[in-house]
Order: sequence, then C-alpha cells, then structure tokens
Amino acid sequence: MQVIQLVLVFSLYHFKVTEAKCKLKCEQTSARISDTRLKNHALIGHSFKNFTVNKPFDCYEKCSHERCRCQAFQIKGERSCELLDEDRFSAPYELQEEEGYKYFDLNREYKKPTNNACPNQPCNNKCCEDNPCSNGGTCTELCDHAKSKFNCTCATEYYGKFCKKKIPTSCKQLQVVAKNLEDSVVHTLYDPTRKSLFQTFCDFTSENGFVWTLLESFSLANNNHFKAQPFYKNYPVNQNSFKWNKFRLSLPIMNSTLSHSTHLRATCNFNTDGLVTTDYLRAKTTELNILLLKGYKCVTLEYINIRGYEDYNPAVWMIQRSAHLHTDSHKGGSHCSFDSAKNGSIGGSGEDNFGLYGTVNHLHRCSSGNSSTTQWWFGEQ
Repeated sequence: MQVIQLVLVFSLYHFKVTEAKCKLKCEQTSARISDTRLKNHALIGHSFKNFTVNKPFDCYEKCSHERCRCQAFQIKGERSCELLDEDRFSAPYELQEEEGYKYFDLNREYKKPTNNACPNQPCNNKCCEDNPCSNGGTCTELCDHAKSKFNCTCATEYYGKFCKKKIPTSCKQLQVVAKNLEDSVVHTLYDPTRKSLFQTFCDFTSENGFVWTLLESFSLANNNHFKAQPFYKNYPVNQNSFKWNKFRLSLPIMNSTLSHSTHLRATCNFNTDGLVTTDYLRAKTTELNILLLKGYKCVTLEYINIRGYEDYNPAVWMIQRSAHLHTDSHKGGSHCSFDSAKNGSIGGSGEDNFGLYGTVNHLHRCSSGNSSTTQWWFGEQ
C-alpha cells in the first residue's frame, strides 16, 4: 500500500475544544492531520456526512470540528468530501482500492493542563446529547482517549460501534453479512423466537458450497447425557458456553435452522481432525428430517461411510425412537440396502453408529475412546 506525503502547513493548537469538564476545564484537545494520504483507497460503509469542498484542507476542517464522531476522512475527485466514523485501524477490512479516492487519517490528542482542576469527577463531553447509538442502544460518555468519546451499549439483537448492525440468526446469514468470512470458529448468533443470543460452531470451509451449523457435539465419555435424548426433544446443553464434549442447541433453534437448511451430516472428532469422510454421513433434509423421525425407516442418504465401508445414495436404516438418532451397521443390512458395513461390526444387540452407543465398536472413529466426539450439523448451500 503506497503512502504519499501531503504537505499541509497548519496546526490546530489554536482550535481548543473542552472535551472533558466538570465545574472547570479539565482537559483540552488539539487535532492535527497526520500528513499522509492513501491514494486510490477508500473506507467503505463508514461515511456519515458528505460535503462539497473547495480543497482537501476544507474536508480536514469539517472532520476536525466533528469532535465526537469523525475519525478520518476521504475525498473523491477534488471536491467530494466524506467524513468517516471509523478509520483504517479500527476497520481494516473495509479499506479497499477505489479509483479516484484519497483517504486521510486524522489524529486527535488530549493536551492535559498542568493542574487538574477537578480530579475524579464525572466526564461531561456532551457526545451523548444527540444519542449516536441506534436501535435502542445506550450511550456512555468516555474521556480517557481523544479518539473514543463515547460507548454504545446495544440492545440484544444489535452490535457494532453505533448498534446499527443486526446480529445474524444463522451461520449462512453471518457469512453474507461479514462477506468473505473464512473463520470456522464458534460464533454468537441471535434467536428471534426467544429474543436471546446463543453460541454454535459455524463451518464455512470444510465442504465447498456449504455452510454448516453445528447442532450437537458430545464425547463418548458424556454419552449418558445424550443417549436417551432424541432430536425431537428440547434438550439444550451449553448453548451459551460452547463445549465440544457436551453441547446441543434447543429444539426451537434447531427448527429455525432447519427451515433454511438443505442438508444434514454426522461427523466424528471434527474438533481435533476437521472433516474426515471415514465414519461420516450426509443426507438431504427432505429425505431425513431428524426433528420429526420417531421410530425407524430406510432413508436414502447422499453418502455414508462406516469404518471405511462406503456407499453413495444407499438406503440406510436410521433409528430414533425414545433414544438418540443412530444407525445400526450390524443389523441395518437386514432391513435396507446398505449392508457392507456389517463386515467387522459388533453383534449382540447391534453396533450403534453416530449416537446411542449401547454397543460400541472402538474401530469407529466416533467411539474409538472416551475423548472421541460425535457431531450433527445442518447445512445450507
């Protein structure tokens, strides 16, 4: 990024504004331009006032006088001035190459007096008088730093410096809002049915064309907490304090997520191994609705792999009665077309895969040891 020097011989030490006062003046500020510009760059989405000016210096003055809000400014062409409520340091991803723009930083500093006339008194910089916080946000004045004059405490559904941004309700919506989001991590989302926040893991990268929302994850050591909990029961676990070894979204949130999902999948040890397609299944939600299935049926899946035995578009015996959703690789072939995984399976009451784990095969990645984990997801294309 090229930095070009801009020569403007000017100082605003004569332009003094009281930024924090009680009964007497306590602090003063002096604003000065940083003497740099970024040619053919603009900060996108942060312009709050526009002016037509005669020269770049006039735009600088406009920003200097907007003492509560203006953090930087930019000029399009020679005369179109835009004041910005963020700068390239606080919003680095919004600084983009834009032909014809010149972006300028603005430095603000406090010039403290030698004698503090009123220590430990409340701040009063008047930056909350017009309440810059949107959507019911609450403004609090700040006087510690010259570039941070106030703070907005947002209502539950909103976030951002001015509470203008809505918290997404799904991982897919989060990807759209954030644009080019590639961080597959735990995210906070908003539940409109309960008007509350929840946490889950959003996977944007493991399968091209899919965004996956984690519904449940538990370790074999915690199987007793989940084996009697079918997905049609409301059984939220740690949805406000995410844990890979013990987690599940509430039924209302799963219903909301299902309404805009096209697929579901089950994975093993995603938290340690990422996506591995040995011991993995994927299906369309139109074929397998895990929130409605009560009993057992042959379901056509897009793909299944159990202990290395795989098949595409097979009919698989899926079971969810009063217990957790699972398939039985020992007995399933007696009911449906997928029977190759019976090779090496555990007999008796039948080997459980992807849940329940009444009969465990340690060769299956989800049940190879107490720390092994099972995940269920909804996916959107």
